[in-house]
Amino acid sequence: MSSPMPSPTGPSVPTSTYTPGITGIGIDASSPEVRDFFTTLLGGDLSIEAPVSEPEALEAITLFSVANVLLAGIGRFRVGNDDKVDVLGVLTLFYGLQNGSLTTRIVLNSGDLWKSTVKVSGGGPPPTIEDELKNLRDNLDVLGEDVTFLTREARRQFNLSTANDVASNVEFPRLFKRYVDIAGDPRLTLDIRAEDQPTSFTDKQKIGEAFDLLSELKGVVLQIVRSLSKYGTIATSRANKDWAKFETRAINVLRKVGEKRFTEDIDERRILTVLADLTNKNLETVISPYFALARNGGELLQLAFETYKRSQNELDNFERERLVNLFQAPGDKAQFLTTRMRNEALVLRRYPLANWG
Repeated sequence: MSSPMPSPTGPSVPTSTYTPGITGIGIDASSPEVRDFFTTLLGGDLSIEAPVSEPEALEAITLFSVANVLLAGIGRFRVGNDDKVDVLGVLTLFYGLQNGSLTTRIVLNSGDLWKSTVKVSGGGPPPTIEDELKNLRDNLDVLGEDVTFLTREARRQFNLSTANDVASNVEFPRLFKRYVDIAGDPRLTLDIRAEDQPTSFTDKQKIGEAFDLLSELKGVVLQIVRSLSKYGTIATSRANKDWAKFETRAINVLRKVGEKRFTEDIDERRILTVLADLTNKNLETVISPYFALARNGGELLQLAFETYKRSQNELDNFERERLVNLFQAPGDKAQFLTTRMRNEALVLRRYPLANWG
């Protein structure tokens, strides 16, 4: 007959009291020193991620659109013995209308265009094309010094432009392109809240994949906003305002040129077609991609910032319910962040900028 198994012996296990910590893993409440240590360690002023500077992020978003319009329309024009920077065809138009060289690119009645008026913001009597182009030419003489600054900043912040005398943000194109890919993914066209109900016949694997995409989308968006904050600078504020005004006025002139053009082809009257003809740049591979980035890309960055603001108090929360509430808040499906992002992403997919990044 076997002997009974001896009971295990050994030192007793000390008992401790735990209280939930900030991370939810529990902190030893019996030790005030440890508790104070974790309170300090997990405080906001020791956060690994630098806080987002909203003004600098917003300046970066503005610069992204302003710089892409600039890069679409930048060129050179010979005036006498001087080789000058031309932007959005302003110099080509101003001098070409006077010496007749414009008609080799765009057929129109130069005299009629010269004396026609153009819309301006801020009220007041509309100037003639002659006066507006003269003013824009004079503005360009002053603002031309900013071109180097803006192209360098576009390179530094977004790895745009060919400026090679400044360190570039090589990560931004990769993040932005991934943002576009996720936003354009058809799996995010699902109304995830509705399809995740027990009565739904939607494949649960697809729903799981959609949740995975939402999680990645939030992560990419937060990285982009932090990049905008890190690389953006208030120093571009004045240049952003000056060039936004210049570009608006120049685009209004291009619109009038399209209206006065002798053609039955409505495409040839488009502003972007006029710009392509004035600058001798390809509409499909150069002009359209830059303007897609300026328009739709700028909107995507605005939506990224909106996403950040909505989730500002729970940036590290990637729970399913919170993700759905963030990107697909109850209400009109057309107002889902996923829907609005997709609308912009699909345009950017059709007109990718070659060799960016």
